Amino acid sequence: MRLNLISTGLLDDEGYTNVFAKRKWKLGENSLVLARGKKENTLYMTHAKVSNGYLNALAEDSIELWHKRLSHMSEKGLQILAKREALTGMKKGMPIKSCTHCLAGKQHRTSFQHGHAQIKPNVLDIVYSDVCGPMTTSTFGGARYFVTFIDDHSRKVWAYALRTKDQVYEVFKQFHASVERETGRSLKCIRTDNEGEYMGAFRNYCRSN
Repeated sequence: MRLNLISTGLLDDEGYTNVFAKRKWKLGENSLVLARGKKENTLYMTHAKVSNGYLNALAEDSIELWHKRLSHMSEKGLQILAKREALTGMKKGMPIKSCTHCLAGKQHRTSFQHGHAQIKPNVLDIVYSDVCGPMTTSTFGGARYFVTFIDDHSRKVWAYALRTKDQVYEVFKQFHASVERETGRSLKCIRTDNEGEYMGAFRNYCRSN
């Protein structure tokens, strides 16, 4: 409607009847005529007219119609306005049917279970790793990425600058040897997001160690 065009195909899908004959167009529903038009050049220009009979047919649903118009107002609020005769066509005491939109809006989401995160008892039980980048500005050494290693127990963070992602494997081997020598403990588990830099040689190295 914003483009001043009506799709007769959509009207047909909605059950309306379109009749084109003798340079005239007529839109109807059953025996009710909703709109007429005349052909001007190659287009049919519509001369729409509101049918009082069509509006009267909606009288029994007027409370649902007002409920939607007034942003899904409560039944109590609608009845108050009806008593004040502020709503045209709505009778006092008309019950409102259950509204699926109102029911969905009042549903409560299942809350997340609150629990304390279990921190591993020793350093190097689990180490988390991730690669960040590329950065918009490179370092003086030409690095545009960096890889982090975070120990679950101590929350200590190690960060290494990388020129390319394929350097992760070599950097991890250096990190692995360094932290085991420094702590005297073995790295038990490395957890990553399984991106490409953590596949292939990296995965094989972790399995063998």
